[in-house]
Amino acid sequence: MQTLLASVLVVGLSAGAAGAEETYLIKLYRSKEGTQSRVEKNEKGKIGTVINGDGVKKEETVTSDTKEVYTEEVLAIDADTKQITMLSRKYTVAEKTEKGETTKAVYAGKTVLIEKVEGVFTFSVDGKPLTEDNAPDLIKSYKDKKADEPTNEDLVPTKAVAVGQSWKVPADKVNKMLKLFGDGKITFDADKSTIEGKLVKVYKKAGAQFGVMEFAITGIVTEIGSGDETIATTSDSKMVMKITIDTCIDGSVEFEDATADAKVNIVAEFPQVGSVSMRGAVTFTSKINALKK
Repeated sequence: MQTLLASVLVVGLSAGAAGAEETYLIKLYRSKEGTQSRVEKNEKGKIGTVINGDGVKKEETVTSDTKEVYTEEVLAIDADTKQITMLSRKYTVAEKTEKGETTKAVYAGKTVLIEKVEGVFTFSVDGKPLTEDNAPDLIKSYKDKKADEPTNEDLVPTKAVAVGQSWKVPADKVNKMLKLFGDGKITFDADKSTIEGKLVKVYKKAGAQFGVMEFAITGIVTEIGSGDETIATTSDSKMVMKITIDTCIDGSVEFEDATADAKVNIVAEFPQVGSVSMRGAVTFTSKINALKK
C-alpha cells in the first residue's frame, strides 16, 4: 500500500510540474550606434466630419494614404537619456495621397540627416536644411519629442507572463500614450481610458525568442480643440484601437511587424447652436528588419 501511494504521489507531482505554464519576461530591442534597419510604414485613413449649425448641414469626408520606405542608420545615442541624437534615413518611398492626389516628399529618393543640436532636431539633405514648409510631416514627427515620450516599452509588463495572459498598462503610462494621438487637439479622460495587453503567441527563430502581443486601447474623449478654443464632447465619444505586434521579446534582434486599427467616434454639441461629429477609421502598418552588415 505504501509503495502504491508513493507511486501515485510521484505521478501526481510530475504531472503538476509538467503542467506548469512557462512564462516570458518581455524585453524589447534597443537601438545601438551603428544599427541599420529597413523600415516600411503605411497609414490609411478615412474620416468623416459633419457640422450642423444655423440650419445648415455640412459634410466632408477625407481619405489619406501615406507610405514610407527607408533604410535607417543610428549614428549617435545620448549616454544619459539613451535617446537617439543622430541618424540617417535613405528614403526610397515617401509619399502621401489625399483626395485622390499623390504628392512625393522633397526627400523621396534622398538621404536625410537628422541631428539633435542644442536640444532641437535639425534636418538636412546633402548639407541643405529641410524646413517645416518643405518637409512638414517629417519635421512635425520630431518637433514635439520629449525626453519622457512613451515607447513600446511602456506597454509591456514588468513581470513575466505566460501565453494567453493579459495585463493592464498603468494609468500614468496610458495618459502619456494617449497624448500621442489627435495632434494635440483631442483630450482624453485618463482615469476612464484603458490599455490592456496580451501575449498571444511565442516562437523561436534563429535562436532568438519571438512573440506576438495584442493591445486593446479605449480612449474616452472629453474635449476637442486646443488652447482656449475647446469644446466638450458627449459621454459616448471615444477612440478604440487594436494593435498587434510581432517582435523579438528577448531584446536580441531588431524586428517588428505591427498593425493598428483605430476607430473614432466623437460628437461635440453647442447649446442652441448645433453640433460637430467626427467618425472614421485609420489603419497603420509598420515593418522593421535589421540589415546585416
